[in-house]
Order: sequence, then C-alpha cells, then structure tokens
Amino acid sequence: MVRDQGIGIAAFARRCSDLRRNWPNHLLVGFHSILGGNQFMCHSASTGSAVPFRVQAYVETIVQTCADGGRGLVSVVLFGSAAIGSWVETVSDVDLILVVPDCATDEDTDRLRSEVERIEILHRLCSHSAHGQPALERFLDRVTAHGQSFSICTRGDLLSGNIGRIARMHPLQAMFVDRIVLAHFVASGITVWGEAILPLVPVAPIRRFDVFKAFFGLFPMALLCAAIFPLHPAITKYAMGVLKSSVHSCFFCYERRRASLEEEINFFERLLGSNRTLIQLLDLRREYRNSFPFVVRCISTLARLHLQTFIDNRFPRDTDSLPPMASV
Repeated sequence: MVRDQGIGIAAFARRCSDLRRNWPNHLLVGFHSILGGNQFMCHSASTGSAVPFRVQAYVETIVQTCADGGRGLVSVVLFGSAAIGSWVETVSDVDLILVVPDCATDEDTDRLRSEVERIEILHRLCSHSAHGQPALERFLDRVTAHGQSFSICTRGDLLSGNIGRIARMHPLQAMFVDRIVLAHFVASGITVWGEAILPLVPVAPIRRFDVFKAFFGLFPMALLCAAIFPLHPAITKYAMGVLKSSVHSCFFCYERRRASLEEEINFFERLLGSNRTLIQLLDLRREYRNSFPFVVRCISTLARLHLQTFIDNRFPRDTDSLPPMASV
C-alpha cells in the first residue's frame, strides 16, 4: 500500500505543533489519571504507593524533550515494577511503551529512540552504552531482552494487538512469543501521558500452549546461563531475569493480574511449599552476588513452575475482561 507522503507529513507536522503547545496539559492529565489529582506525587494503580520521583522526572523529560523537538507522541505507557509500586532503584528498569502517530517515519522513530537513550543515561537509568559492552554481554542482553527498557510503536501497531508489530519483531520471531506477554502488559500498564489506548487493545485468550511457549522461550536461556557461567562475572543477573519472567508469566495465568515479585513468590510458596531458589531470588535483588548454585537451581524451578501452571489451570484463560489493577 502506497501512502500519500504529502498528507502524512502535513498531518504529522500538525500533530507535533499541537503537542508543542499542549504537552504540559497532556502530561498533567496523564499523571492525574494515576495520581489521584496530585501533580507532584505519582501513585501506581495497583498499590497506591508513590511512583519514585526519578521515574516521574524521567517520563516528564521524555515528553518535554520529544514534544519540543517535533518528534510527536500519542501516548506514553508505563508498565512493569514502576507501574505496580515495586520499583527498586538498584535493580529495576523503567519499562515504557512510547506510542507515536501512524504517520511517523522510520527516521522519526530513530531520532526518538536516540533521544530517549540519551535521557536514560542523563537520569542514570542506563548504566552503559551498547557500544562499550563486551560481545558476550551484548549477546546476552539481546537474547534475554535484559537491556531493553522501552519500546516504540505506532498507534495502529498497538491497536492491532499484534505483539510482533508492537515490539517490532521479525514475523518468524514473533511466532515464538506467547500470548501471556501482551495480556500481562495490557493488564499492568498505565497511561502516564496522552491518549488512553490500552482499553482498546484486543487481547486473545491464553491457551495451555502459551504456557509451553513461555517455557520454551525461557528454558534455553536458563541452560545457557549455567553453561557459560565461568565466562562472565555477572551471569547470575541474567538467570535472575529469566526466573523473574517465569514467575510473572505463571502467576498471571493463575490470577490474570500483575503483582509485585514478593507477592507472586508468596503465592507460589503457599501453592508449592517453600522454595529455596525463589527465596534466594528476592535476597539477590536486595544484595546481589554471583551464585552458580542459584543459576543451576533456576533450571529445575522454572520447569516446576510451568508444569504446575500447565496442570492447575483451566484453559483457555479469558482475557476479554481482565480485572483492573486494584487501588487502595
């Protein structure tokens, strides 16, 4: 399909002009939707606890800089630990989806990505540049998505409900992504600026097959961490990320909502009994150290979590009416 470049550029220019004039009002409205009317103290929708000032300042800088620079935003969605009140400064990323107009070009997206990466470093939310990383660490970041804290998609991409379009994946790669990923994002995300699009995103029911796909995607990473442990001094952090993703996915299949990692682990402790690896995951988040025994135990713990989830739940799990994030 050929797009009329003249119309597209004109519409994009008008949108950017509107954003430049109105970004403070948009930001105020966006934060008001999760702050309970207090523009200075942002609260998560799940716990009522304050979203850290660093997170709020980071988002404000993105909106101000990108609107003034003419790169147009439709919406900014916060998800992950910062959205549910469990963000830990030393170990947590600030996970964002930046939604741009459908008329935005690849060049617009590239400029926006570069600007946000610069802002991440400015706010000390990104500790290193990919150009300065060892090859092994770049490879691990790529296969585990450890270093990716934000994504950019168009409004149409998000409304499609197609995870491949939203995450800009190759179609073959998108085939291996389970439905839990999108359902988890829609259920836990909050719009902190701009148009509230999430309620309009179609989410397919979660199948038993999706539990297997999630396991299939995570299990090889856990094996890889154990196999190359001697080659990198911080392999444990990658194993932690893999196990955390497994806990999030399995908990969501049971409860169809996002919770803090502590709450999710407490849930599985009650369900499965005491688990040394899950307890150590929390300990390592508080005080990190490299641990080969933990990395090895992650393999069996991950398998047990997914097998129990596969057996316990009735599928398909309906996602048409995902329960809203609870408020205090």
